Amino acid sequence: MSRSIRRSALLAVLAAVALSSTAIGDAGGAKVVDASLTGIPAAFAGKTLQGVVGGGLPWRLDRGSARLFEDGRLQVSVDGLVLAAGSNEGKNPIATGRAIVTCAGEPAAMSSVVDFSPSGDARVNETVDLPASCLAPAVFFAGITGAGPRWFAVTGN
Repeated sequence: MSRSIRRSALLAVLAAVALSSTAIGDAGGAKVVDASLTGIPAAFAGKTLQGVVGGGLPWRLDRGSARLFEDGRLQVSVDGLVLAAGSNEGKNPIATGRAIVTCAGEPAAMSSVVDFSPSGDARVNETVDLPASCLAPAVFFAGITGAGPRWFAVTGN
């Protein structure tokens, strides 16, 4: 009798694990981007990449990551994103920023504006409206400048 109780208990636990795994996968859809960010190199300063205009100087960062899910959940984190050249080298003179998602090489969605600290730290954690099909997605972190958003970091290396 105890053997059948143990077997039933084991089957119940396995079923619960399988159901919770399915629920976790369905809750936010599949991840479409899970990547580190890299600062804008000197060669791309001031240039447009996938329809997003770059900042005029190179930027470096200590650490940055972006995660984007099928349902539009977007999580972006930058730590120590500061100028890599110029009179403000090692500082961030921009007070606010936002994440920009591109699909098929064109801007497709933007986050709300978030605080961007003088030490170069910012967080985006919200849901954006993605198109039905988002081919080759990339995530940018852009500072809000007087000339509009300018990207300082992007997914990939």
